[in-house]
Amino acid sequence: MSRLRALVRRRRYTLALVVVLVLLAAGIAAATSAIGAQRQTAAAEERCTADGLAARWHHGELFLDARSARTGATVLTRRGDVPTQTGSTMKVVTAAATVSALGPDHRFTTTVVAGTTPGAVVLVGGGDPTLSRLPSGQDSVYPHAPHLDDLAEQVLAARGGQPVTSVQVDTDLFDGPAWHPSWPESARTSGSVSNITSLMVDGDRDDPTESYSMRSAGAVARAATAFAALLGPGVSVDTTSVAVPAGAQVIGSVHSATVAELVGMLLTDSDDTLAEMLARHVAIAEGAGRSFDAVQAGSTKALVRYGVPTAGLRLVDGSGLSPDNRVPASALTTLMRAVAANRDGLAPVDAGLAVAGRTGTLGEDGRFTGAAADARGHVRGKTGTLDDMYGLTGVTDEVAGDRIVFTVFAEGTSDPDARKEIDTLAAALWRCGGHAPAAR
Repeated sequence: MSRLRALVRRRRYTLALVVVLVLLAAGIAAATSAIGAQRQTAAAEERCTADGLAARWHHGELFLDARSARTGATVLTRRGDVPTQTGSTMKVVTAAATVSALGPDHRFTTTVVAGTTPGAVVLVGGGDPTLSRLPSGQDSVYPHAPHLDDLAEQVLAARGGQPVTSVQVDTDLFDGPAWHPSWPESARTSGSVSNITSLMVDGDRDDPTESYSMRSAGAVARAATAFAALLGPGVSVDTTSVAVPAGAQVIGSVHSATVAELVGMLLTDSDDTLAEMLARHVAIAEGAGRSFDAVQAGSTKALVRYGVPTAGLRLVDGSGLSPDNRVPASALTTLMRAVAANRDGLAPVDAGLAVAGRTGTLGEDGRFTGAAADARGHVRGKTGTLDDMYGLTGVTDEVAGDRIVFTVFAEGTSDPDARKEIDTLAAALWRCGGHAPAAR
């Protein structure tokens, strides 16, 4: 019996020892896991250097607004609600307003109608800057553009062998000045932007295949003359706009690419002329008018649909070329959050954003190199540049369950190193992701 009792006692001791060892192992594992989590969080916080970078800003005056894409909570702000210059980040505003006012499937139509005198036809400008004078099958800078030769063939077929003797034009879709007084003349000679008229070909470029090709002072004449040459020898051209009579017979028409496609071209290539034409169409669609003066009312009305605060916005043009534009960084970031979520048809705007270090203006001039090189491919956005400012509005890839939407402007500087500082800050925001203090 005593031997049996001793055996039972030994088994009890062994079981107790096993229990103690199991509990000890579990405690060690839990402690190790906690230490690992603490180290992970500490490492993430060490990588989240955006606040320090903003505090030590070197180039110009910093205007910054960064938020959680998931919650909208502010991550980092410096003068975020102060209206300031935009440069070409304005094109995100114009792109979103265009989708809002017209819809992604809308196309712009250029038509030809029979004139009121024998042998005359009227080329009616539909506000499509992509209309090309190149032969069909040959691309200009605008893929999927309509072509004048297609339009000419339709006209000749409709006239049944009756010759065309003169080409007139109707350019009344837009009104007001064709050139904004705040734009520098160098913008035309450098190939940045053309006169804004409802009738032009190839964005009025001297070379239809070169994005930054010099523009003329006679966009309408260039288009009408190119069209007349396709209709036969000796066809005269009159560039004085004539009003097309109601019920005029349409004898030819061609259509642009969709708004979704045009918005992609606008953002990736930062096309100033395309931006101005789209802003004018937005103003018309919103009933605001047909000139530069209508851009403010038209675009702000369209933006309200995305919850963008419009107080303090001053929209002088659609491209951001004017130094007189004023938009708070916070307003652009609010819009970028809607873009990142593809809200209400904004997917084409999201798709058109340039990719850091790879495409569009974020793939040029050494962008996202050095301290920002690891963010290549992880930040998408739209740049902005004027003589005395640099900017970027964008969205990062997801880190730790969240993305950051942001807008950053360096104002009052012409130092190109400001772009590197902007890239470094954007890269830091990407690294923060869901570890950013306000995003948790």
